[in-house]
Amino acid sequence: MAEVFLAIPLFLVAVVVTSLVRILAIQTQTLALPTHRSSHTMPTPVGGGVAIVVSYVVVLAILASTRDLALPEIVVLAAGLPVAIVGLVDDRLHLSAWLRLAIQFICAFFAVMYAGDIPPLLIGEFQIHGLIFVWVLLPMALVWMSNLYNFMDGIDGIAGMEAAFVSFAAAVFLFANGDVLLGLLCLGLFSGAAGFLVWNWPPAKIFMGDVGSGFLGLTFAVIALLSHVHGSMSLWAWFLLLACFITDASVTLLRRIFAGNAVFVAHRQHAYQHASRNSGSHLGITLSVFAINVFWLLPLAWLANVHPEHGVYFASIGIVPLLALVHRLGAGKESV
Repeated sequence: MAEVFLAIPLFLVAVVVTSLVRILAIQTQTLALPTHRSSHTMPTPVGGGVAIVVSYVVVLAILASTRDLALPEIVVLAAGLPVAIVGLVDDRLHLSAWLRLAIQFICAFFAVMYAGDIPPLLIGEFQIHGLIFVWVLLPMALVWMSNLYNFMDGIDGIAGMEAAFVSFAAAVFLFANGDVLLGLLCLGLFSGAAGFLVWNWPPAKIFMGDVGSGFLGLTFAVIALLSHVHGSMSLWAWFLLLACFITDASVTLLRRIFAGNAVFVAHRQHAYQHASRNSGSHLGITLSVFAINVFWLLPLAWLANVHPEHGVYFASIGIVPLLALVHRLGAGKESV
């Protein structure tokens, strides 16, 4: 458990790394330029998510070097790193969305392949299992997590705050259930996210970029997958911790598909984007999402983790008000 004390040094490293990335981004003109689809008005450096990746890799390397993690688990837990590398290149060169999607699917299939015997997912009295669950639904879920996190990284502080909240809460749940290794990895993500937030808190001095958002989504997904295999944390608890992002991104995507809009075209139709424009405040919306996480979703996630057999019911209770909220805010619509 000595690695727990890495949290503070990793936080400080993340602060410094984000600062250095910001300087480099300014020098190389790796900037997010404001457009009519942007939620910012000033050119802003991109790539701050590198600090989160570095913090996570440090913890993963320590656990791998001490042989606490088996090689197959290292493969699973490292699945987000190629996505981070591609994201870093994309932040600079703007790669094809189809290329990025193909790499995400390859990483997802490798994660599922090396995860071991995957238990069924309990939905009340029913179970989802078999080849379709393992080789179709799980890879699609992993890829969707990577993309939805990218979609939700649109206003100052929101993606970093969500990463800090989810990783810290998951670390507590995992430590409580004796899964120290996955708990330490979540602690690494928390330290990186907190260090990045020092620079990304509204008004943001740097953005996370694809290097961080795509990596975070897939990494949360593979840690959730392994915790499901270990039996140390319910997938329904993970769903609830990430429910604000999952709900907004999913409803927005579905509405855009039904409206015949191009999936990969940038837009400002997410509920949180409508809310930030209507309120004129990034900080207010980021803090509102944090409040929903802490006071509504966290207690339900704890119940779902303690009683996984009832997880789907707690998840349903948690998501219904969120669906009503994102609908009210106009998720997936051009204007409200």
